Amino acid sequence: MNRRLTLRSPPGYGAVVALDTRKHAGMGLDPALNQQWLREINAVFVNAAEMAKAALDYPLAFVREAHSGEFVPVAILGLHATQNLFLDADARWRAQTYLPAYVRRYPFCIALAADTGTAQQARHLICVQESALCKDSPRPLFTTQGKPTAAWTPIQQLLEAMETARQQTRVLCRRLEALQLLVPFEAVAAPKRGTQTRLTGLHRVDEEKLNKLGARELNMLLRKGELRAVYAHLLSLENFARLLAWSQEQT
Repeated sequence: MNRRLTLRSPPGYGAVVALDTRKHAGMGLDPALNQQWLREINAVFVNAAEMAKAALDYPLAFVREAHSGEFVPVAILGLHATQNLFLDADARWRAQTYLPAYVRRYPFCIALAADTGTAQQARHLICVQESALCKDSPRPLFTTQGKPTAAWTPIQQLLEAMETARQQTRVLCRRLEALQLLVPFEAVAAPKRGTQTRLTGLHRVDEEKLNKLGARELNMLLRKGELRAVYAHLLSLENFARLLAWSQEQT
C-alpha cells in the first residue's frame, strides 16, 4: 500500500521534514541563524499560558486558523500584511520585549502529518526546517548513535510544553466561541503621513457580553484559569497605539 505524509509548515517556516535522530545525527543549529524568517510575518500564535506576559508588549487578538477553522490567539507584530515592527534591520528582536514561544522554538515544530493513504489519518510529528541545521556542529542535537544530547533537552521541553499549552488554548477558544464572546473588529491605522490601512479578520472578546455572563459561566472561566487570559487580551488592545507610533517613525 502506497502512503505519503504531507507535512504542513507553520507560517514563516520553509519546508519542514520529520526529525530523524539518525539522519540528523551530528547536526546542530546553524550559528548564523537569526529571525529573518519573520521579516514579513505580521502575527504569530501565542498560547493561553503566555498571554499575560505577551499582553505587556503586543496587541493580542483572535483569528480563525486556515486549516481547522478554529479560533486561535495571535500577537500582532505590524499594521500591514507583511510588516513586523519588532525586527530591526539586522533581524534582531526588539530589546526588552517578550519573545513568544512560537519564535523561540524555530526551526522546530510539531507538525500535523496528514496521511494520504487509503486509511486517512493524521498524527503529530516533531519536525525541523532542515536548512537551519548544519553538519559537524560543535553542539549537535544527537550523537552519531542517535542519542539526544544536552543541546536537545531544552528544545524538547519547549516543544512538549507548547503542545500541552496548545491543547489548553484550544479549549479556551472553543469556550469563548461557545459563549458567543468573540466578535469581529478591524485595526485601523490612520497615520499622520501615508495611507490609512486596515487589519481585517481579527476578533476580540466583547467586554459588554463578558460582563453579562451568569455566575456559573464566570466561575467556570475563573476555575479553569482562563479569565486571566481573557483580561490580558482585553488590556493588550491598548498596544495598537504603540504599533501605530512605531509605524509612523518608519515613514
